[in-house]
Amino acid sequence: MGYQALYRRYRPARFDDFVGQEAIIKTLRSQVMSRRIAHAYLFCGTRGTGKTSTAKVFARAVNCEHPDRGEPCGTCAACRALAEENNLDILEIDAASNNGVDEIRDLREKVKYPPQYGQYRVYIIDEVHMLSQGAFNALLKTLEEPPAHVVFILATTEPQKLPATILSRCQRFDFHRIPAHQIVERLKVALEEGEIHAEDSALRRIARAAEGGMRDAWSIMDMCLGYAQEDGVGLTEELVLRVLGAADKGFLFEFADRLIECDGAGTLKMIDDMMRMGREVQVFVRDISAHLRALMMASVCGEEHAAQLLEVTEEDAAAYAQQAGRTSYTRLMRMLDLFLQSETDMKWAAQPRFALETAALRACVPEESVQVEALVARVDELERKIREGVVASAPKRQRVQQAEEAPAAITEEAPKGPAPDAERIWQDAMRTLKKQPQLFGMLRFGRLVSGENGLFTVAYPKTTGGMYVKMLNIKEKKEQVEEALTAAAGYVCTFRAAIEGTVAESDKAILKAQKEQKAQEEKNLNKVFDVFGRENVRVMEDE
Repeated sequence: MGYQALYRRYRPARFDDFVGQEAIIKTLRSQVMSRRIAHAYLFCGTRGTGKTSTAKVFARAVNCEHPDRGEPCGTCAACRALAEENNLDILEIDAASNNGVDEIRDLREKVKYPPQYGQYRVYIIDEVHMLSQGAFNALLKTLEEPPAHVVFILATTEPQKLPATILSRCQRFDFHRIPAHQIVERLKVALEEGEIHAEDSALRRIARAAEGGMRDAWSIMDMCLGYAQEDGVGLTEELVLRVLGAADKGFLFEFADRLIECDGAGTLKMIDDMMRMGREVQVFVRDISAHLRALMMASVCGEEHAAQLLEVTEEDAAAYAQQAGRTSYTRLMRMLDLFLQSETDMKWAAQPRFALETAALRACVPEESVQVEALVARVDELERKIREGVVASAPKRQRVQQAEEAPAAITEEAPKGPAPDAERIWQDAMRTLKKQPQLFGMLRFGRLVSGENGLFTVAYPKTTGGMYVKMLNIKEKKEQVEEALTAAAGYVCTFRAAIEGTVAESDKAILKAQKEQKAQEEKNLNKVFDVFGRENVRVMEDE
């Protein structure tokens, strides 16, 4: 027999082999010993947490003739027969590839046949959320009242996609992510059997990279052992980092030092060094975000609680606390927010490195400078509103204006002259529109060419922009952009997308029409003033 992957070789064969799911295992053992076997179970949780393996062990246990503390004995005739992959009493069905009505109807016919060896026929339906609506309807009646000799075990990573009628007929068990220290202990068992030396720091790195999944941990260690045998060395942290393409702990601490010291040149040089070593930008952003989160936790919770929350050693927790003590937790939160945002920006950036460098330089800005910049921006905004005569308004209806303020109220629809901060308004609106990735991506390919009189125009190249212009001029998408622009500007804005070279003349026509309309409105208002007197007239506007 050829080489067998570690996650298959060490797949649990007994309840005692499972880690991290103690409550679930205890409940299933109790049901086997008391023979209170339900007709339907739902095992849900993230990948690699033991759902299918638990289902297989439970299926053998309910059919075992002499269970030992709820465990399958492995020696009786039923256990020996069910240990074979081709037995007919434990049927594993992949719902991803058998998700039609016909497959479920065929299953309904087969459940009528009694078991061949044990007391129950167990149907394990993996990734059950992939079934079609028709297949769920076909399964419903059988799941509600199956034959006495049938047990259904449904496994899924997305239980929210299952109909409520299915959920209500199952005993639900939620499989949690496995703690890192339990994954490390399980990995050590395999290494001791193979007489392979491994550093504790390397195993902790594998456990954190697995993100609570035991199968992921086995797969990562399998790759690392392949590298270790090729190099003729044991399993070291440096080797694991090379396999994962991640930055080591020392590099992350040094990079965080540069951020705290506001050393922009130093951070850029370290990013360049990292790129030259062939590291992935996205992986590094996740690593530095995790490091900044650890610093924030250490700053807020202290060393003792941070060690427990982060699942790290006391020495690492002390190092985090020491580095976090050199800055405020508010700045740590701001830096973490910048790198989390850069991870999103990388999905749309042609050069992900640019997004990382921008986030790093912004993180290097001192907190005092950020506060001053925020105050300056607010002062500039207030001055702009005063110049343009924009006043605060109620959420539903604008406040009543005095007659002397009437011209200013009219100009709120179309501010006079070109907007001096059109670029700022556009950037604020773009930040709002990031919540809609498809719309945001289309706008990013264009170029803002005009923001005069509340009319924002984005131009696209003649060769590739036709599709974007057509999509953005759809009424729904256009209204979404205009809503974001209006919220950012404080006055009503309009938006249009156009091909480069056709913008100028059409903009002139639109602006001319706006000015003519404004002049006519002012003329009409002056006539009202002449008849009733300016002091007797108040100007009101609807939403």
